[in-house]
Amino acid sequence: MPKKLAVFVEGLTEQEFVISLLKELAGKRGVAFNIQKQHKGHLSLVELRSHPNPDVEVLIANCDTDNQVKSQIADQYQSLCNAGYSLIIGLRDVHPLAHQDIPRLQKYLSTGLPNGGVPIHLHLAILEVEAWFLEELTHYARIDQNISNTDLVAGGFDYGKVRACDLGHPAMILDEIYKRAGKRYTKKRNRIQRTIDALSFEEMYVNVRQKSQSLDGFVHSLEMGVF
Repeated sequence: MPKKLAVFVEGLTEQEFVISLLKELAGKRGVAFNIQKQHKGHLSLVELRSHPNPDVEVLIANCDTDNQVKSQIADQYQSLCNAGYSLIIGLRDVHPLAHQDIPRLQKYLSTGLPNGGVPIHLHLAILEVEAWFLEELTHYARIDQNISNTDLVAGGFDYGKVRACDLGHPAMILDEIYKRAGKRYTKKRNRIQRTIDALSFEEMYVNVRQKSQSLDGFVHSLEMGVF
């Protein structure tokens, strides 16, 4: 029987990033995805990405907003337990809140969640999942070969002096960097997918997670769910 993992995310960017990341983490292990989206409090099937012989079955629940991740996990918990899921993971951004709000968010992150037989791991992307993309320095040349290290600094990411997790609005800075080569980073599906396709997941796994405690913790939970 395949292992069953549920991952609740706040939007399309996180959905597609997590799918790509899980495929890379799984390696030769087959992964099947059941992608659902929240609408008016209910999850509905959007897409099945099947595998002929999956070792892992993953429910990806797109909550379509950050403040629904925790509540959707609570609502779906018992049904996931009954369906044989072994781990439930939640991921939400801190933004539009700020760094000073992180201790409060972390303090109450698990408050009110069910405490049953299936563990729940909630994670914050600090401040946005795009901070992880910013730190993957090799991907810029795949977006546009004209993006230089100078463009990163001019766009707001002085990568030699600061970590992307310390920036206030990583998605905006990623857009500013891309704009210097005539490209854009916005929440349009094709632009999201272009960035995810450009990422080196080996680089994310080996180097970026060492620079980002939030990515490292999230990847660790995914590893527990897959292996």
